[in-house]
Amino acid sequence: MKILHYINCFFYLITIVPYITIYYFFIGLYAQIILGIAQLVIAIIISLYVTKHSRINKRHISNYWIAALTNLLVILILFKTNFTNNETITTVFLFILPMLIASYFVYITYSIQKQ
Repeated sequence: MKILHYINCFFYLITIVPYITIYYFFIGLYAQIILGIAQLVIAIIISLYVTKHSRINKRHISNYWIAALTNLLVILILFKTNFTNNETITTVFLFILPMLIASYFVYITYSIQKQ
């Protein structure tokens, strides 16, 4: 599980660093897509071995799945209803909330590898 945490941190840092610099902001947006895919794959791997985790980690993994799938559902609804004209809602649900969920997942992988 330690390797999964390090892979997760690597993709997270590759995403965060371009966001910090103004000039590479759009690279961060593309890196966020790669981070999302990597975290979903890691979450699937962790979920397959969920019986080996403590009760608290199981709850964290469940919370992650609920947050990630809810955010995905909201994004799909936004695109279906053409509500993407509102910049604030688009920014929150496409950029800020996914990065918060990604940060939470880094904490989850850290907690699991410390177990």
